[in-house]
Amino acid sequence: MKLQRFGHVRSFVEKHRVQSGVFVVAGICAVIIIIQLVYPWDKLPLYTVIDSVAVGGKSNDEVVDIMNKKYADVSLQLYFGDGARPYREPQPADIGLSIDSSKQIQTSQYEWWQRLIPTSLWWAHLLNNDKEKPTYKNNSEKALAYIQKEFGKECTIHPRNATLKYDNDRLMVVSAIDGGTCQTDDVLKLLKNAKPTLNDAAIKISIKPEPATITDVDAGKFASKIEDRTATGLTIAVFGNAVTVDRPTLLSWLDFTSPNSGMKVSVNTKRANKFFANSISPKVTKSAGTSLVTTLDFTIISQQTGISGQELNIDATIKAVEDWLTGSKDVVSAQVSAVAPNIIYTRKYSATDTGITALITQFAQSHSGSFGVSFIELDGQKRRAVYQDGKLFRTASTYKLFVAYSTLKRIESGKWKWSDQIQGGRNLAQCFDDMIVKSDNACAEALLYKIGFRAVTDEIHSIGLSNSSFMNEHIETTAGDLTTFVGALYAGQILSKTSTNTLLSAMERNIFRQGIPAGAKGTVADKVGFLEDYLNDAAIVYSPTGTYALTIMTKGSSWGTIAELTRQIEALRTK
Repeated sequence: MKLQRFGHVRSFVEKHRVQSGVFVVAGICAVIIIIQLVYPWDKLPLYTVIDSVAVGGKSNDEVVDIMNKKYADVSLQLYFGDGARPYREPQPADIGLSIDSSKQIQTSQYEWWQRLIPTSLWWAHLLNNDKEKPTYKNNSEKALAYIQKEFGKECTIHPRNATLKYDNDRLMVVSAIDGGTCQTDDVLKLLKNAKPTLNDAAIKISIKPEPATITDVDAGKFASKIEDRTATGLTIAVFGNAVTVDRPTLLSWLDFTSPNSGMKVSVNTKRANKFFANSISPKVTKSAGTSLVTTLDFTIISQQTGISGQELNIDATIKAVEDWLTGSKDVVSAQVSAVAPNIIYTRKYSATDTGITALITQFAQSHSGSFGVSFIELDGQKRRAVYQDGKLFRTASTYKLFVAYSTLKRIESGKWKWSDQIQGGRNLAQCFDDMIVKSDNACAEALLYKIGFRAVTDEIHSIGLSNSSFMNEHIETTAGDLTTFVGALYAGQILSKTSTNTLLSAMERNIFRQGIPAGAKGTVADKVGFLEDYLNDAAIVYSPTGTYALTIMTKGSSWGTIAELTRQIEALRTK
């Protein structure tokens, strides 16, 4: 009885233990299901992978954004024929292809029924991964435009010959790419039907092949030839000395091209220049001497010639290296060029037309910038000198002299009155004065538009300023025309005495005095112009030694240079 009673007890305990285990497992499952049910419904299951991208635990919107960006950035690989390398690698947008992963993401959702299965949060991704592909949309017009841009209207792909490059201390073959002719319609169809993924973005296009002329084998043979030639480096003879170029340095200089006629090797001057400058140039360079030359006007009157120097002719030396590489020369020698001696000029000028012209010419040629100069004495010896006086320059504000002339003509005819309102509450008298004295642009433009571009041009042409015009893209004139204008103004040949005095008085009060006035002695009536890198000055100079007209027009010069030229002209006149 005791044994039987003990058996009943043990059976009860075991049954209770099993029931407890079931309850524990059921409890754990219930907890897991609860966790899965409260897991955010807009997130994908853990460990989800879409097109090789791990996106588990991320929200739908986040995954769509990630995948769309990756699809937009994928490089499509366009292969032609049996080519081993892609001919082009456009992005989808280049061929009018847009890729949307929204539908793809929808099929990877963590479904409600899956959430009721314990532990599915950790393995549901196995049921969902890559069940659906993204959605593709094509723009045929953009695809066709891409084809025509990259392959031409004839859809011809030109072959690329094999060549060489220096890398990791050796010459490497850059493989040939065969070309051929394709059919535009076939390529368009392939691009329209393309459905690339991140793991497979290859598009193979059939072509009628045109093999490269220089093959990888040809390039390899040429590389062997160059490597054999350069095995021990290069020795350059430098006037009895030997300068050695080690093999890696020499190979690093080389560029290779592959015309159909055969491979070519050349030395890249930029890469070789440092070596030549440091190792060869100092051994061949000889400083040149100095020649002393004295001139009178345009004539050399004495000359002491200095010795010539020499310097490395790097282009000729590099040509010798290239000839050695190809085997047409067995020895490379440094090549030199003669260097002319420096020249120091002592300039002397006669106080004549020729002398002043020589001064102006040689001054302009020895200073930076472009010059146009015209000088006329209005009394005394009436000497004249010019340099490029017919060269066209933008007038800058010197055009205001021409506008002033047309304005005064209308005052003289009675068409206009000084009390006429012109601009911003200013009458004609005020505007005229501001235009010349202060170089006021608003008044000048108002008067110019009131008179008319054609009218001003015709009126200045009628007084002989044939090179000046308001009718081109820019208002232009010459030093000769401006000197003619101010000279005729001073002589009273183009305006009445009252009008002449009005304009000259305003010019004398011009507030910009850095050019001719800064270099001249006496009173100066002038009008300057400055625009971008144009600096111009047209003047009547009432010098103590006589009155003269001077115009200096420049591009890329300075007011100080204009003043210095004026100073030198004045000094020569008084000799």
